[in-house]
Amino acid sequence: MTSLFSDPRLQSLLVLWLAIAVDALWRWPQSTHPLTLMRYLVQQMGRKVVPSREYGPGQHYISGSLAPLVLLAPLVICLAILVYMAQYPVFFEALILVALLDFGYQRQQYKKVLASVGRNKKSLAREMVQTITARQCHSLTDIGIAKAAIESLWLKFLYLYCGVIFYFVVTGPIGALIYRLLLLTSWQWHYRTPNMVFFAQPVRKLISILVVPPAVIGGFITLLVSHPLKGFRAIKHSPVKDKTSLLLALMGGVLNVKLGGPAMYANKKYRYTRVGGVNDVKYSHMLAAKSTITYAMIATSAFASLAMLGLALV
Repeated sequence: MTSLFSDPRLQSLLVLWLAIAVDALWRWPQSTHPLTLMRYLVQQMGRKVVPSREYGPGQHYISGSLAPLVLLAPLVICLAILVYMAQYPVFFEALILVALLDFGYQRQQYKKVLASVGRNKKSLAREMVQTITARQCHSLTDIGIAKAAIESLWLKFLYLYCGVIFYFVVTGPIGALIYRLLLLTSWQWHYRTPNMVFFAQPVRKLISILVVPPAVIGGFITLLVSHPLKGFRAIKHSPVKDKTSLLLALMGGVLNVKLGGPAMYANKKYRYTRVGGVNDVKYSHMLAAKSTITYAMIATSAFASLAMLGLALV
């Protein structure tokens, strides 16, 4: 039995179970969370090195490519050396994955939005939904608040939860760390921010490729635990075929609600196409979305565990 659990691949499976359990049962306070410091550093780096508007797009692309490399590479290299040289690397792997898999905060904020909408506290609901989305929320209607909350929780489930687990299974803790830091950087340097339009493009293009495998797997698992025919039909009939629209169409089809549509960023309205079902979002759909994503989380965890167990026994 001792030799069995000394197998690094089975240790990685135990690390995954620990991180999933911690994310489900405990909230790491945001004030002391390592990623809070990284968000601050990424924001400050962006403010200091983004070129002024008098420079051309080329200079912005170069700066946007070098900035994350300079900021993130030393941290990743130091942690990789620490894990490699540690006598008990499983301890540091567990600590890294617990820090990276912070989807619990998104679910917690979603519950606060849900409670505010349920008590008809529109102003509080707008404040709560602002904490989990990059769009402007000060003028959202009841439908807009519910729609923004569902979209944010759904996409972050795919990109954050499924993404971190996928890259941990495939590449280990350092690969998951690189993915999560790039995802964090992409979210902090939002491409809809006027001075970030070109500067954010290198990281955004890279992360748009990296999120595809976990998003496809997470979307497929969600279909299996919900309404596959409705989801496939909504994807097939989606009027636009970009990645985000198809993912929103999937969830909209499962819930039979309209997702997407106009959104405000930096005082500018962007008219995205509505996709999904035929009904407007209501409070009951928010509850259904929460349940659907919870079932998908359980199924994703089980699928990842079986994959790791299979690799360990091969």
